[in-house]
Amino acid sequence: MILKDNLKRARKNKGLTQPQLSEKLCELSRKVSPQQISSWERGDYSPSHRNLSAICEILGVEHVMHSKSQDLESGGGRKTEDLASEFSMVEKRKGAISAGPGLAPNDEVDFRLAFRNEWLEKHGGVSQLVAMQVEGDSMEPHLQENDVVLINKNIKEVSPGGGIYAIKWHNDILVKRLQVNPQTKSVLIKSDNPNYETLETSLDDIEIEGKIVWYGRELR
Repeated sequence: MILKDNLKRARKNKGLTQPQLSEKLCELSRKVSPQQISSWERGDYSPSHRNLSAICEILGVEHVMHSKSQDLESGGGRKTEDLASEFSMVEKRKGAISAGPGLAPNDEVDFRLAFRNEWLEKHGGVSQLVAMQVEGDSMEPHLQENDVVLINKNIKEVSPGGGIYAIKWHNDILVKRLQVNPQTKSVLIKSDNPNYETLETSLDDIEIEGKIVWYGRELR
């Protein structure tokens, strides 16, 4: 029996809803949303070992896991299919996100990148992340042209310390460093490249697509 069927059955046998299971996981210091539990039960991706152990403790079962747990118990080592189940694929969209004058990526999937589920869960799960390619030089030296960035769509507000965000502005998708002025409630749109000027506008004028939480670069 695969994980999604075992997990759903064990949860219902315990008389718990997905939000109730989420609350109990939070009590064990596992920050898991009901949406993540739903994703596990649909089979979109698998929980990390830590989350799985917490689930087993809450549901009072020895294992709700599939063959991975059995293989680990028997000392048979890590099989390729077991290792693969610890990862989920994040879609990389065609087109580019601009670190320059502005571009508009499309919704077609170019390729997919594998990330560990445990890391993905910290950022809200695979469904909340999308990868895009950088074009332009306005964010150099930190982000260079053709870098692939991972956007966390869960984060729609600028943190107090600022950060690098994907924003929609004037119908373009840009990657810029944002910093909010707490006195005027305006936002500074900065480029790391000093050749580009800093712009200032109202927060209402931009739409935050998400925060950049990872980047990858091909060495040349």
